[in-house]
Amino acid sequence: MKRFLTLVLLAYCFMLAKETKIGFIDANRVMTEYQATAVATTEFDEFVNTYRDSAAVLKRQIEELKSENEAQKLVLSEEARLRKQDEINALTESYNQFLQNIFGKSGKIEQKNDALMAPLLQKINDAIAKIAEQEDFQIILELSEGVYYASSDLDVTDLVISELNLEYGPTELPAGEIKKVIVIFPFKEENPEAINASLSQTCQDELYRSMRAFSGRYTIIDKTSINMEIVRRGLGVNIIDDNQAYEIASGLLCDYIIMGRVSKISTKVDYTVTLRDVKEKKELMRRTSSVTEVVKLYETLNNDLRALLETIQK
Repeated sequence: MKRFLTLVLLAYCFMLAKETKIGFIDANRVMTEYQATAVATTEFDEFVNTYRDSAAVLKRQIEELKSENEAQKLVLSEEARLRKQDEINALTESYNQFLQNIFGKSGKIEQKNDALMAPLLQKINDAIAKIAEQEDFQIILELSEGVYYASSDLDVTDLVISELNLEYGPTELPAGEIKKVIVIFPFKEENPEAINASLSQTCQDELYRSMRAFSGRYTIIDKTSINMEIVRRGLGVNIIDDNQAYEIASGLLCDYIIMGRVSKISTKVDYTVTLRDVKEKKELMRRTSSVTEVVKLYETLNNDLRALLETIQK
């Protein structure tokens, strides 16, 4: 009787395994080919490089003080030499504390990496769940987790990558189509708080960062060129009118302008961003948004930028 029950249970488990559809995914490919990863990586590298530069400046100051102390040790009094050494020790302690706060465990670098990766991983998990449901998979395994063979029919990597990159639109233009040229102006700052917070430059920087994901579809006039052209004409970001913007963009052979205005009251930031056709000299679309903190600007500007670009793609 026990033997019979065992055979029945084995047969049931075998049947259940056959009915369970198992898929596989190459997580490394997903991270590499998901366009948001490249944007996050660039932001992270810029963040790290800023602190590396600051660390290098502190280290150079310490080395200069040491060299100065060594060169003057024969002419300095004992009291002066000790003061100089105390200064070196204090700066060295500050340097080591800086390294710990920035590059150490739970430091700013680690926090920045976590902040950038968390939303990406959530989107990847959501995309995997969506594809699993669409394709009727009950289980999705990662290829590197001890999987020695997987049929290509069960590999959902391409499907997940395509799902993730839908928000970026086509990565390349159709054959024969010429890239449109876009320039992003600094935003007009509408009140003193916006000026003090340098929101004109911040908004322009964030939009340029978001535009990197669309470099396959558009030619983007670099930030330095547009800012230098504004200076060359003796203009300020807060006094450029529409006609001047069209004139500058036309001189740079642009098809479209992205420009806007921004204000700040306490921690709240309000902005309007517009897309303009240079040849027709007309506004094609505008988006108005508010954020409660400056740090949230990137996300909202990124979303508004995609909406503007969809107008061009239609």
